[in-house]
Amino acid sequence: MIQIAVCDDEKRVLDDISGKVRNAFAEINCPAEIFQTDNPFELVEHIKNRAIDVLFLDIDMPSLNGMDIAQFLMDSDSNTLLVFVTSHDALVYQSFRYHPFGFIRKSHFEEEICTVVKSIADELQKRNEYFSFKTNEGFFKVPFADILYFESESNYVNLHCADNQYKFRGTITSLEKELSAKGFIRSHKGFLVNQQHIFAIKGDDIELSNKQLLPIGRTNRESVKKAILRCMR
Repeated sequence: MIQIAVCDDEKRVLDDISGKVRNAFAEINCPAEIFQTDNPFELVEHIKNRAIDVLFLDIDMPSLNGMDIAQFLMDSDSNTLLVFVTSHDALVYQSFRYHPFGFIRKSHFEEEICTVVKSIADELQKRNEYFSFKTNEGFFKVPFADILYFESESNYVNLHCADNQYKFRGTITSLEKELSAKGFIRSHKGFLVNQQHIFAIKGDDIELSNKQLLPIGRTNRESVKKAILRCMR
């Protein structure tokens, strides 16, 4: 069962959002348990004591806002999928630094919640999926969630994780066809990046969750930005 938390400082809005989230998961036959609170401090205590798969979080709250809680999640290396919910569309750009999984406008919540929930279900399933490949040392299986990016090197591909690197025969083009549906973006002719590890876009570079910078190709710039914005909605 998916563990969900919802936090908004307005009780009426909180009840409305929680109900729509519950219905959206029920529509895709995905069992979910929902914890809801209008107190951000209570939310933090809940997160400290229990693993949360998904958090729907209002950005604009007094005393402890959504950005503060997002920073807490980052500092604690949480795997929680963070979905910001707000009335202020412009805040989506400020939220990039916290690497949210999604962004829903309160004024369009009913229109956007179903798409976000389906993406959440796909992502949680993907965390249990693996990329299989063969190197000179043998066969390996690496969870998609652990892959930062693939890098082309002549007739080989280097697979980069936070702590390991693997080299196998293949091409970035063939991997792009295979893995685009898994959330991997062609950012450059030599790089295929896991969009869930994209922390920010800085000029002509992508900053990954491990602070590493990768170039964005001139011909890939618009497609990368559009893919990331789609992910944020």
